[in-house]
Parts: sequence; structure tokens; C-alpha cells
Amino acid sequence: MLKTVLIASQSAYRRTLLSDMLSPHKGIRIADVARNGQESINIIKSKNPDVLILDIEYENKDWLTPFNFIIKQFNITTIVLTDVDPKNMDSLEVPLVLKSYDYIVKPIGVWKDVLPTIGDKLISKVILADIGKNNKIDNKIRFLNKQIFIQQSQKVKIKPEVQFNKILESSIEHRSEDYFLDLTPITITKVSTKIIVIGASVGGPRTLRTILSDVPRDFPAPVLVVQHLNHLFMRQFATSLKNICKVNVKIGLNYEEIKSGTIYLSPGDKHMQVTAKDNKPCVRTYEGEPVNFCRPSVDVLFYSTARVYKEKTLGILLTGMGRDGVDGLKAIKSRGGKTIAESKDTSVLYGMPKVAAETGAADLILPNYKIIDEMIKFTS
Repeated sequence: MLKTVLIASQSAYRRTLLSDMLSPHKGIRIADVARNGQESINIIKSKNPDVLILDIEYENKDWLTPFNFIIKQFNITTIVLTDVDPKNMDSLEVPLVLKSYDYIVKPIGVWKDVLPTIGDKLISKVILADIGKNNKIDNKIRFLNKQIFIQQSQKVKIKPEVQFNKILESSIEHRSEDYFLDLTPITITKVSTKIIVIGASVGGPRTLRTILSDVPRDFPAPVLVVQHLNHLFMRQFATSLKNICKVNVKIGLNYEEIKSGTIYLSPGDKHMQVTAKDNKPCVRTYEGEPVNFCRPSVDVLFYSTARVYKEKTLGILLTGMGRDGVDGLKAIKSRGGKTIAESKDTSVLYGMPKVAAETGAADLILPNYKIIDEMIKFTS
């Protein structure tokens, strides 16, 4: 499938180099290049590229900030070339653009000499980028988001980057009200087991394989997992887990009953939460606004589980960027449940579990290979 690409960079030299590097590949077509956020918006509106390659210099916040808004509003698959490795940043300082589809840390040196060292990696990421073209519902939402923004941008002449900052701030403020995290208990007489809920982001698939492959065949509780992946990668991940796990592994279906000895994975691009139907706990999946810039969101699952299972909940937050799941751990803890965060020793990206540890949301800080022992102990 041909991928159309927009390249955005402050540097005309790098725009040309990147364009020349990608153009020869038969699966890639350069839609256009852009110098800034305004040009990027005009090109996205007129040419609808599949992938945005965003070459950033982290310290130039005025240039960078508009792309946070662009990525959120247009939902465009973004690959960031960054001069700052997010693994070395405080998780709270990481901008949205570095929480997007993927990133590559730019090598140090003269660009014409070092560019070939990332060429194959960048081409591979572009070709493999999932743009959701086959998902008609997501496409419709994406189209409507674009139309809304186009209408707004036509009413206001956007001049400086400062205008973007104001829009972004109001957008984030409004976004915090787009979902309702309710802790009012749901009374169910048939909650007969405990439950384990797990959240993970960057580095999660490998860590989850390590933990879940050791869940014993007679495990007496259900396990619900939110991993930040799109629907195509989630299907592949589910298949790989089925091949190594001793218990049943499946992607959660809307309103199916939650049963012990089963691992339920969140569908890609949908939130998953615990609710009640016919006086029994069940899975609910739905499309909604991203929470913490994530869909699925760990917080959505954790909050809902605290309502239904209360003190019978064990919440586990694994490797990943940002803070998704931290408030959910606090909610579980407030209901008398137990909480665990992965330690720095084994985290691929020590962001989410770091915030959980620093804020006191986690009762235990453990390397991933010790977490299964606590799961077994909790359910015994």
C-alpha cells in the first residue's frame, strides 16, 4: 500500500535530505514539505497525507507546540525525529508529539553523513505505520474532527504560533471534561473472585509476555490488560500471547461476562472498562475521546474496576511514557485494593511507573519478574 508522507522541519536542508531519502522507495510518495505548523495544516487539509514525519528541535517550544494540537485534532500517524531522547526526560515534560505513533532519536554529527544510519529504520516505520484506512468508523471520526477544525480555522485567521498555544490550552482544558471517572460503588452480589488489572505502554508487550506466560493454568481470577496499541498490532499481540500462555487469552468483547482464568486484552483504539450486566461483572468496550492522550486508556480500566471490585482489585502499572494509569492506581488504593508499579530496573521506559512510585500510588515497587508472585499471592 502506497504511503503519502508530509515532512515538517525548520531546516530546508533537512527537509530536502529526508525527501531525497524517502522518495526512491516505491511504497512511499512525498505529499509535500512544510516549514511550520500553519503550512502543515494547509497541506493536511488539501492533500490528506497518511504519515507526518516531524523533525524537531526540542528547545524551540514556539515552533514545536502547534504540532501537539495538530496531532490531536487530525489524528495523523506521526513519526518524530527528535534531538532529545524521551527516555532521558522527566515523564511530565514529554510533549504530545513524543507520545505519538513512533520516534527516532537523531544521531549526532553532520546530517549528510549520519542520515543514512537512520534511513532504513525510518523507511521501515513509514511502511509499517498503521493509518486505520480500513476502519470506517475511525475514518469517519477522523474526517469529522478535520472538518470541525477546518471550520474553526476559517473563522479565525491564524497568524503567529502564539494563537496555536491559546487553542491548545483551551483544547486540553476542555478535554479533561470529556470523560467522567466515577468512583461511586456499583453493588453486585455475584462478585465472587478477585481481579487483576494491568496497564502498559512503551515496552509493554515484552514485559507482559514475561508476566502472563507464568500465570498458572488454574489461576482463580480474571486478568484485564490495557496495552497502548492500535487494533492491528493488538490482534498480533493477542495471537502471540495465546501461543505462550497456559490460560485463555482473548480480546475483550462488549458486555461479555468476566470469568476467572481468562486474560482479557483491550481492543486497539477502544477503551475497555469493567461494568455490570444482569448483576454480574462484565467487560465494556467503547470508542471515546482519548484519556491522557491515550485510547485505550489505563485510567479508564482502573477507575471502573475500583468501582465494581473495590478491595478485591490488584492494579499493576508497567513500563511506559507519561502518567496514564497513575490516577487509576490511586482510585484502586482508595477502595482498599492493592497496587504495584514496575521498578526502574526492568522498565523499558520508566515514566508511568515512576510517577506512580513518586506520588505514592503504588504499594509495591517490583521488577517485572517478581510481579507474578504477587499476583498468585493476592489471589490465593
